[in-house]
Parts: sequence; C-alpha cells; structure tokens
Amino acid sequence: MPLSYEQYLELLNEFESLPKEMSSASIFDIAGYPHYENVASNILAFFLNPNNEHDLGQLMLSSLLNLAAANETNQSNVQVSREAYTINGGRIDILIETDNQLIGIENKIYHYLANDLEDYGKSLDKWAQPNQLTVVKIILGIRKDQESFDFICITYEELFSKVKERLGSYASTSSQKWLLYLIDFMSTIEKLKGDNMKFNENDKFFIENEDRVNSLVNARNKFLSKLNSKVRELQEEIEKPDACEKQWIYAKSCLVHDFNLSGNAIAFDLYVSPTGWELQLFGRNIKSQTYLTELFSVAPMSNHKQTIQDSRYILQKFALDVDLFRIREKLLDWFVLLLKSEQNKNANNRLQPTA
Repeated sequence: MPLSYEQYLELLNEFESLPKEMSSASIFDIAGYPHYENVASNILAFFLNPNNEHDLGQLMLSSLLNLAAANETNQSNVQVSREAYTINGGRIDILIETDNQLIGIENKIYHYLANDLEDYGKSLDKWAQPNQLTVVKIILGIRKDQESFDFICITYEELFSKVKERLGSYASTSSQKWLLYLIDFMSTIEKLKGDNMKFNENDKFFIENEDRVNSLVNARNKFLSKLNSKVRELQEEIEKPDACEKQWIYAKSCLVHDFNLSGNAIAFDLYVSPTGWELQLFGRNIKSQTYLTELFSVAPMSNHKQTIQDSRYILQKFALDVDLFRIREKLLDWFVLLLKSEQNKNANNRLQPTA
C-alpha cells in the first residue's frame, strides 16, 4: 500500500539525519587495477625492492620477513624479479635474492590457491643450493590459505598492519609521491577483502526500510512517468516546422527539434524534470556552435542574450505547472527568431562587397 505524504517526508528526514560518510577513490580504483593480479604483483615487487626510488628502504621487505619469522636484518644486494619459471614450467610471482636468502612469493588476490606448491618449493630449494641461501617460501593473499610444502601464509592485512606500524621511521626520508602511492595501494587492497561485509548506517537504513523505500521509489517513478507523458502530449500539439529536419523525444523527458541551417546542425532541447521545464539551444559540433554564436549577433536573436552553460544557450525556464499551450507558443516563437536571424545573416552576407 502506498505511503502517505507525511510518511514519505518522515522517511526522507530519517535518511537526511544519517551521518554523511566520506570515502575517496584511490588512483588504483580509478584505473581499475584491482581486478588484475599481475598489476598488484608489479606494484608489490616495486616496494619490496629497497633499491627503487620510493626511498622507503626495506620497509616492505623487512615487514614481510618479520611475519615469516625469517631474518629481516642485514639484507644487502637485494634483487627482485617477477615470474620466475619453475622446474615444471610454473611461474612464481615474485622472487627475491639477497646475500643470504632466497624468497619466493606467490601472490593471491582473487584466485583460490591452485598452484603446484611442491614444484615451486623444489625449484626454490634447487636455486638456493649453489650459494647455500636460506629459503623463505611465502603465500601472500587476501585470505589465509592452507600452509603446505613449507609455504607460510601471510595476509595483506597482516603485512599492511606491520608496514603501518613501522612507517613512522621512514615517512620523513621517503619520496612523498611514492609514499602516497603506497598508502593508496594498501587502501585499495584492503577494500578487496569481502569475507565479512560491513554495513554502514546508510546500508542499515535501506535494509531496515526496504518496503518504505521501495514505495517511495515507485511513487517517484510514477511521478516521472506523469512528467514524461506531458512531453509526449506537447509533441503531439506541435506540428513540425518545415525548416525542422526532425522532431523526436530523447530519454523520455526531452523534446528535441533538429534544424539544418546552412549546413550547420542546430538543435532545441526542451527538458522536463521535477524542478520544471528548461529550453536549451545548441550546436551539435564545433562548427555549428560557432555558427550559432554568429546568429546571436544578428537581430532578432541579438536582442535576446541568454545564459550559456556547457556550450548551450539556456533560452527559457518554465514552472512545472505552466500551461502546455504557453510552452508551445514560446517554443514556436523561438523557432521563428532563429530562422529570422539566419535570413538576416544571409542577407547581410549578400550585401557585403566582394573583393
């Protein structure tokens, strides 16, 4: 059953009283990167290498080794590589070699762990033998996986918690640009964990008021349909002028009249919305926009200076309850003004002396 006006108002007041939560997208969110595990591994490898330009030193590497209960001190001559091929043709996401350690990292964000860890482990052991390196085998992921073949499972949550714990001693000497990228990277990865969905106050509002919200949305849709029917009604009341190439309705709420003036595409858009009617005039391309500007310098259009918004002339606004006959007459008047200005412009051009 539809709600009453007072009930709708109460519902809106409840929603407006909720605390406003501010959340900003990271550069990685905007780029759409989280959906690509390889990209995450590239970023991770960059920050794991203390020799790179981020100037964060061994912050990321030592934090990871600490969680793996491995030696995190005196890591020199660090070399980081991506996708090392194993004995059986697999690929370890990140391989790090120091003077005394060989660290293999399998990075898992979305995919479940289905890699041949036995092959990975044997490959790491074989590569470490010539230089008698200590092998550290790590699975880094959004969630904990079962540990096997000496691989230690570390979550991104654990790693970032350790990084943040130690960040203070690096912040003053690091590159501010790369520090911000690291914070963005951590923020974006943290958003990917979806095991336990957390609901904010807005979410709870919609859960608790599902029926009332649906009633409000349905009522609004009926109201918009009522407005759109006025657009169709107005279209039926207006006979397309001879100079108009096409009369049509866009997105149900906009009555469009397309004109071709001396090869220029000029259009009238008449929009209706809950705030009222608005009549706009614009050129559909740069050439047509320039031509329309010229028409506004010729009488009678020159006598009607209008507000320009996003390369469109806002010709006139009407209250929502205005009589359709009045809108029709004003629209036809604007057609006449535009066509008269074009006639005068062409006449002026013919009067211009030729060189």
